[in-house]
Amino acid sequence: MAECGGLCYSSRMNAAHLHVTLVHIPVVVVPLGAAILAVGLARRNSAVSSTALSILLLAALVAVPAFLLGEGAEEIVEHLPGVSESTIEAHEEAADVAFWVTVASGLLSLTSLVACQLRLAWERRATVLALSVSVAAASLLSYAAFQGGKIRHPEAYASTPGRAEPSESHEH
Repeated sequence: MAECGGLCYSSRMNAAHLHVTLVHIPVVVVPLGAAILAVGLARRNSAVSSTALSILLLAALVAVPAFLLGEGAEEIVEHLPGVSESTIEAHEEAADVAFWVTVASGLLSLTSLVACQLRLAWERRATVLALSVSVAAASLLSYAAFQGGKIRHPEAYASTPGRAEPSESHEH
């Protein structure tokens, strides 16, 4: 067996690969679905609104395995050089909140789709609520992704050479 200096790479997918792959879907799709839903509501176009609600439901469904794979991903990366427990913990805390709000967005989207199919009087209110929660989910997912990027992408968070950090620049 060849020596690989402590970092051996396999061509097989593991929990970390799958987690990183799947988490991008809700991070991108929830804001997209929210934007489409806002257009559908503004134009009172039920076809556009139904499409957006379906997109939000799909994003919530994909968020489930992405979230569940997080623990396995942590076990794989937590001992790698340059990975800190505090960075993982910050991502995990942000992801917990983002996950549950994303699931709520999906459930509200499903409720709204059913209400639309049954032509219930409160369908529009349910759709507006789904939009509100999906906007919150989009924000929370973005923050969780920001925290997750710090785990293995420190170059994206390094200060620009020649510029002071915000905490270092005190103008009086």
